[in-house]
Amino acid sequence: MKIVITGCSKGIGHELVKIWSKNHMVYGISRNREKLESLKASLTNPANFNYLSKDVVNLNQNDINDFIKDSKVDVLVNNAGHLINKPFSEIKYDNYRELMDVNFWGAFNLSQLLVKKLSNANGQIINISSMGGINYTSKFPGLSLYSSSKAALSVFTECLAVELQSEQIKVNALALGAVETEMLNNAFPGYVADTKAHEMASFIVEFAKSASNIINGQVIRVSKSNP
Repeated sequence: MKIVITGCSKGIGHELVKIWSKNHMVYGISRNREKLESLKASLTNPANFNYLSKDVVNLNQNDINDFIKDSKVDVLVNNAGHLINKPFSEIKYDNYRELMDVNFWGAFNLSQLLVKKLSNANGQIINISSMGGINYTSKFPGLSLYSSSKAALSVFTECLAVELQSEQIKVNALALGAVETEMLNNAFPGYVADTKAHEMASFIVEFAKSASNIINGQVIRVSKSNP
C-alpha cells in the first residue's frame, strides 16, 4: 500500500508512520524537517518513508506530483491539527485563520490534490476529527474555535463521501477523545489520558485495513473519555 499522512512529526501521526512503514510505503507531510529527519532515522525500514517538509495548507499540484511519483495512493490520513486554547472574548481573526487553515483547509486542499491518485487505487480518506467537533458531546471553555474547526472537518467528511462515490473513494472521520499527546496537554494541562498515541495509531491502522471497506461517509466516535 501507499499511504500519505499529514502531521507526522509527533503524536499519533508519528506513531502511524512507525507502524505502517514496516511493510508499506509511507509519504509524510509536516512542517518540522528536523523531526521528520529524526523519525526517518529511527524507523525499522527507513527506505519506506519519504517526507515533505511543507505546510499542507500551501501545497499545490506540482508539489504533490514531484513528491509522490506513484500513480496510486491507497490511504490518505488527514491528521495535521492545531489547537488554540483561548477564551471566546479574546479570539481574533488571525486565530481563526491560523486554526481553520490547519484543521480544515489543509485536509480539504490535500484531499483535492490526491483525488486522482486515490481514485486509481479505489482508496480511502481518513480525517482525524475530535469529540469536541460533533454534537451532543461535552464542550469546554477556551476550545470554541478548535471545536468549531473540527465540526467543519466532520461535516466536510460527510459531504466529500457523497461527492467522491463516483471516484470509488471512501471517506470517513474518526472523532477522537482524549489521547496522550502534546495537543491534549495544551488543552488540559496536567490531565493524563488513558489512551496513548501508539494505541490510537494501532486502531487507525486496523480501521484502514478492515472497517473502512464497509463504512463510508461516517463520523465515528473513538473515545474512552472526553477529555
